[in-house]
Amino acid sequence: MLIKCTEIDLSKPLQPLYVDWQYSRLYALICWGRLPLGMLSLDCRSSDRVFSAARLQHEIVQTLGWAVWQQAIAGTLNYLEADSARPLPPISVIVCTRDRPLSLERCLEALARLDYPDYEVVVVDNCSRDAATAQVVARSGFRYVREERPGLDWARNRGVAESRHDIIAYVDDDALATPGWLRGIAYGFEQPEVMVVTGMVLAAEIETPAQNDFERYGGMGKGFMSHTIRRDDLSKSSLFKSSNWGVGANMAFRRSLFAMIGSFDVALDVGTPTCGGGDIEFFYRAVAAGHTLRYEPAALVRHVHRRDRAALTRQIYNNGRSFAAYLMTIARNEPSRRRAVFWFALRWWMWPWLLRRLLGSIVRRDSWTFRMALTELRGSLSAPGAYRSAQKIAWQQLHG
Repeated sequence: MLIKCTEIDLSKPLQPLYVDWQYSRLYALICWGRLPLGMLSLDCRSSDRVFSAARLQHEIVQTLGWAVWQQAIAGTLNYLEADSARPLPPISVIVCTRDRPLSLERCLEALARLDYPDYEVVVVDNCSRDAATAQVVARSGFRYVREERPGLDWARNRGVAESRHDIIAYVDDDALATPGWLRGIAYGFEQPEVMVVTGMVLAAEIETPAQNDFERYGGMGKGFMSHTIRRDDLSKSSLFKSSNWGVGANMAFRRSLFAMIGSFDVALDVGTPTCGGGDIEFFYRAVAAGHTLRYEPAALVRHVHRRDRAALTRQIYNNGRSFAAYLMTIARNEPSRRRAVFWFALRWWMWPWLLRRLLGSIVRRDSWTFRMALTELRGSLSAPGAYRSAQKIAWQQLHG
């Protein structure tokens, strides 16, 4: 099932919307200027390919009326549009990449269109095997840095060292920043206590069955309401649920945070046997140390999901492996929390998220959920060996 992804801005007059015959569903991001409010999902009948302005208005009110009302009452509908009087901090944008010149070119084209007065872009090339990456960056006019040690967190740490500004934002090379992305990041940092800002990640397209499957499995979205994460507000188990707070495709930090809690863990994430987890481990470490994290949906990027099922299967497998590696990292670094990590893994992750979904899919004869849950479970069971290998490689990189 192919899905048409688009946006509707309620701060402008509604216009009729045509959906091409190849799409069976419409996903429209409803926003007010730069502020995302929610998603509108509509079936597309073969006999009705034009959604009139009146119908769109009716569907939006029925689906999102309360969300719009909440924002209006809170006085936040226009807060991003009223920022012209506020000083905006300069921001360093880091893009880490390896051997994906076409994706990188789209990413950099989007960054060139940002509506922000003062920002730099540093592209960290993590061991690309040919000159295509460097050529793409040269054409963009942005700054190119090469990091020879393989591993995404080596590249992220190199980006910190190479960047100039006090706020450092990361976007993945397969993500497309919206023009107002950095304004959303800056708004998230308005309160001095905030040390981490994460933003919304929506699908850039749903053009293949694999991309649709990824969205059905949960996608990357974390909701449309801003919220703040503080250590004192979390239960013992909630402290470990850092994957609910944001994703590495769209995150930002104050530079001073790295001096206080250290760098990204180079034994985690893409390019190592653990295949992920570096972003959520850093979120956890920041909040566990008493720092404040802010989720700000106005900091919006769109992600280009894997287009084929083989790539999606690897991603789901790696999700299981990397989350287990993240928990093992906490247990390794904080011996006093090992028991809490064990019970969290058993009671809040392995059973409700993996095993119960797996058994439920068998009862319901739901082959799709069964395949996805089994793939993620297999990945999690592979984590101990992968984690040991990643630790060995990281030690050799650091000392050799």
